[in-house]
Amino acid sequence: MKIALLTATMLVAVAIVSAQTEPDAGERGAQLLRAAIQARGGDSYLGFKTLIATGQYTPFDKGMSTIPTPFTDMIAFPDKERTEFGRGKKKNRRINVNVGLTGWVYDGDAETLKDQTEKQIREFADDLEYDLDRILRHGWQAQGARVRFSGREETRPGERADVVEVQLSGERKVFLWLDRYTHLPLSLVYERVNDQGISKNEIRFSQFVAYDGVKFPNIVDFFRDGVQINRINYEQIRLNAPISDEIFLKPASAKAVK
Repeated sequence: MKIALLTATMLVAVAIVSAQTEPDAGERGAQLLRAAIQARGGDSYLGFKTLIATGQYTPFDKGMSTIPTPFTDMIAFPDKERTEFGRGKKKNRRINVNVGLTGWVYDGDAETLKDQTEKQIREFADDLEYDLDRILRHGWQAQGARVRFSGREETRPGERADVVEVQLSGERKVFLWLDRYTHLPLSLVYERVNDQGISKNEIRFSQFVAYDGVKFPNIVDFFRDGVQINRINYEQIRLNAPISDEIFLKPASAKAVK
């Protein structure tokens, strides 16, 4: 009887110590996100102000890849972005520019210059909220945001990822899957309301390479409801390169586009 009581007392004591030393889900989630930030480059990752990226953009049709298009993406944080598709003469190019809650589009095939519609601007703002770098660099610590460790999920037989749930503004929520050993992001999963209802979206990241001291995935795959919709292959990324504000200004006409 005494041995049984002693054993039970010891088990209770161990459970109490374990509960006191193990982090709760919120603290564990924050630890994992900080580890992911360090894996990406720490202060260098948190501190860059501009980004210029080149690569290939490939749309998918019913899960099948189509013809890739070269692109150049120029970002001046916090809210300016210019993406050019195509190379060569103006008639072969398409340009999307967003500045805050405004934007314009140049279509080289049609030789037109137009303001973005409210829907296009809203979709761009939504895309920003679900952007991996914006979430890791500041979104998870924004006012009203919450994080928690959500357990582990199998990525392939015998391998599991740490999953962190990030509650963003309002009802928006994402699940970030992290490699258990490198802490680099593997995928970002979230639901989104669109014209057809609610869709499940997943962005997968692979082949991380260091550019200017910060690790970026060379391949980013986008899925909607289990079907791939596009892929981005990065070829080069430059950080803190000078970007003129003039490239974000809407030209006077299509002929004035540079």
